[in-house]
Amino acid sequence: MTTQEYLCRHFARMGARVVVRGPRLRQRTKIAIDVGRDRSGEVFVIGCEEEVAIEVLDVQPRSHHLVLMVRDGSEKHKFLLGRDERHWFAAAVPGDAVRDVRTAIASLRPTEIEGREAIRQGEWFFVPEPGANDKDAVILRNEPLTRGAGSKPHICEQMMRKGGEVVMVSRAYPTGLSLASYHELIATNKDAAVSAGARWCAMPLSTRVARSGTRITRRLICGAGIACT
Repeated sequence: MTTQEYLCRHFARMGARVVVRGPRLRQRTKIAIDVGRDRSGEVFVIGCEEEVAIEVLDVQPRSHHLVLMVRDGSEKHKFLLGRDERHWFAAAVPGDAVRDVRTAIASLRPTEIEGREAIRQGEWFFVPEPGANDKDAVILRNEPLTRGAGSKPHICEQMMRKGGEVVMVSRAYPTGLSLASYHELIATNKDAAVSAGARWCAMPLSTRVARSGTRITRRLICGAGIACT
């Protein structure tokens, strides 16, 4: 049985489709899991190198979730794949304690939301913040949420940002450079402004972010702690 056949059988149990292919151009990891779209709707796309081994640890058809483990030599990487309110998602899950869907979901829950109402989307959690003050805040629409390079962004319909520091971001510097570091780089290396991947844009870092709604504002928390984007 091929890897494609093996995964198709398990993904079908949770009502999903999957395509396995070689790594994409400029893919920086040996495996990348994404959610694409074709004529039939959403489909998981797994790009991986031949030497990695993929194993399904658990499938929960009723909740539409499964856990994948990827072996790369002595290293093991685990992922929770499933469906939220509208779409399929994939999220890396930390720790050796992850062995099934239940423990994978538990590993993503940050301590900040214990005992609180929360809505989860992938590795992101939304908790009520009814006292949020939008004075001097910027309201952005269709704003991407990401934990950093290599993390597939989620799109937030309305995002409130307050404070933070402006940094310069490019493909070569996905986590950003301070304005001082950016100007120093451009002054000492003129090729940095025109080389491949040097399309720079200004982005806020370490801002206080909140998802804005019609009746309530929800604070964003990711699996690693309070979200800073």
